[in-house]
Amino acid sequence: MKPVRRSIPFSITMLTLMALVVVPLTSVLLWLGWRSVNFLEERSADQRVSNLETAVEGFLTDGLHVVISVGQALAFGPSFNAIENPLTDVERRHQLIAVLRRHPAVQAAFVGYADGSFIYAGQLETLSIGQRLDLDAPDGESTIVRVIEAGTPPRPETWWFYAPDDTHGPARSLSTSYDPRTRPWYVEAMKAKAAILTEPYRFAQTSDAGISAGIPLRGGNGVIGFDFTLRTLSQLLTAYKITANSVIVVGHAGGGVEIESEPCAPTLPGCLPGDELVRKLLREAVREAIATDVKIDREVEAAGHDYRVIVHRMAPLLGQRFVVAAAVPVRELTAQSRELLQRAAIAAAIAVLLAVLGALAASLLVSRSIASIALKTEKIRQLDFSDRQPVRSRIREIVRLSDAVENMREGLEIFGRYVSKDLVQQIMRSPESSGVGGTRREITVMFTDIEGFSRLSETMEPELLTSRLSRYFEALGAAISVNRGMIDKYIGDSIMAFWNAPATDPEHIANACRGALQAAAAGRALSEKWRERGRPGFRTRFGLHTGPAVVGNVGARERINYTLVGQVANQASRLEGMNKVYGTEILASGEIARPTAELFVWRHIDRVIAVGTTEPHDVYEPMGEIASRGEHAAFLAAWEKARTAYVAGRFDDALAGFRAASAMRQEDAPCHVFIGRCEMFVRDGVPAAWDGTWHMDRK
Repeated sequence: MKPVRRSIPFSITMLTLMALVVVPLTSVLLWLGWRSVNFLEERSADQRVSNLETAVEGFLTDGLHVVISVGQALAFGPSFNAIENPLTDVERRHQLIAVLRRHPAVQAAFVGYADGSFIYAGQLETLSIGQRLDLDAPDGESTIVRVIEAGTPPRPETWWFYAPDDTHGPARSLSTSYDPRTRPWYVEAMKAKAAILTEPYRFAQTSDAGISAGIPLRGGNGVIGFDFTLRTLSQLLTAYKITANSVIVVGHAGGGVEIESEPCAPTLPGCLPGDELVRKLLREAVREAIATDVKIDREVEAAGHDYRVIVHRMAPLLGQRFVVAAAVPVRELTAQSRELLQRAAIAAAIAVLLAVLGALAASLLVSRSIASIALKTEKIRQLDFSDRQPVRSRIREIVRLSDAVENMREGLEIFGRYVSKDLVQQIMRSPESSGVGGTRREITVMFTDIEGFSRLSETMEPELLTSRLSRYFEALGAAISVNRGMIDKYIGDSIMAFWNAPATDPEHIANACRGALQAAAAGRALSEKWRERGRPGFRTRFGLHTGPAVVGNVGARERINYTLVGQVANQASRLEGMNKVYGTEILASGEIARPTAELFVWRHIDRVIAVGTTEPHDVYEPMGEIASRGEHAAFLAAWEKARTAYVAGRFDDALAGFRAASAMRQEDAPCHVFIGRCEMFVRDGVPAAWDGTWHMDRK
């Protein structure tokens, strides 16, 4: 039982310091704050309305300029100026999709060429329900990509739906009479030979109203364009409203009101009546500003409330001029200003108080203990549980926190025996990776199995068998881990491990081979020690294969397992089982042996078709690191000569060759296997359609 330590509640300490320092300081700060309110309130209204005007103008100018600058970069780049290159066509689609994702205000990005060809990427949300049904659009978030070929209308049009992960569904096609060369954004951009904005019009692809930007390509053989729907601009304008009842309108110099902020919801408390009347007065003010080209700043009365109305024409934007208008209730403008100033004064006073309290209290009582706890938790985060000394303090809360950290350390130390540290560190670096799902990548998989384990388990007590298995797994697991492998699971007496996940490993194939060789050596050493003590040893079989797989978290939301899914695991398991046929210890696929031919000494065992499969695979045995090539050279030369004759169907020569290799290493089991095959073929004749491939009849 831990001894009880006397401590003082942290809250009592903080209150005592507050009474000594804060009371006189609070009175002075509040007095200064209220004096500042009267002075700042008079200047607040003008400043806030000016800020509103600057914000709306900045949205229409800077926001569009950013997108147009992106378009100019694309128009100048090589992708959109290249022709007759399928890879370039795919790159253009991806670049247009990227523009949509980076700039939510853009509803569509497209490029039209002088030969009539057209590439279009648009937000799926802009399509009506009828259009989605006609195009067979998928549910959920996606982007539609349409491609129209060059030529004279009608021309073939192909479209895809791209998911957020850049995969897309099947292509669909139809004939279309759409010609980009007749659209306003193309005609005006080609005529101006510079970036332009169109007047508001209705889009051909979605039938929405909006404005388009057009940028000619560098070679003059086409135009890149972007669509901005008025509906989206209206939603963005609503975000600039100062108060719930203010109204913002943007009109076009060509006449009429084009964009309005959304009205206040009548069900909200404080929503003023007469919103439509205010909008009518604001529209009239917009028409007046367009006609006179002067700025309007006046107060009007509507529905019993005073509004401040400000209207002025913006600077020309790519050949188009817009008018910005705002109507803000005077009562709300001044009331909010006063409230904000009062809150600012109070917040300033509180901030000063908290700063003084924090500095004094932390420097005297808290900082040292907190720093010690922070250091300890950082070690725990790094999965270092070596620091077992609790943090000492006279503050009760600090003592409780220290005890909680110690309990956490003890619990995590125990839990760490069940989960790979590499996996835990990967999840802590990227918490989002702890959800169900995976990533496709190249994975090297190793399967192991103990030969004759079922017979051993029948003759050994379960407690002794469990103890020996734990020692065996520890020896093999150390060799796997030191070579950057991750143990996926223990399946009875078997181990499944893989490389190149969760952390990427460019040398995962070589590390897996090295891990298998070292694990086999560790297993032999452990078995030899047991045999010296009169106990039966374990003989382990290994299978190695590399290939694509999906690796990640599999399972239910409440309980998941980090593992892999893919054919690569099945192939590794088959290779492990083939050791029974050839009497070998480690077998690997050609996908393992070929890229590591300069690092390891390999023996080409056979070319086989496994049970339940139809595709032939080359099977190799690792003889050791490349440094041991000399000690295997003579044997491998004899083996390869015999295999060459075997594959060619010259079984008399092959039989002699395998016997010569067996004479060099009498214990070599594959030599005996092939001697038996050759004797059978010499006796029974060459099999029909012989190509050296052996068909397995058992796993």
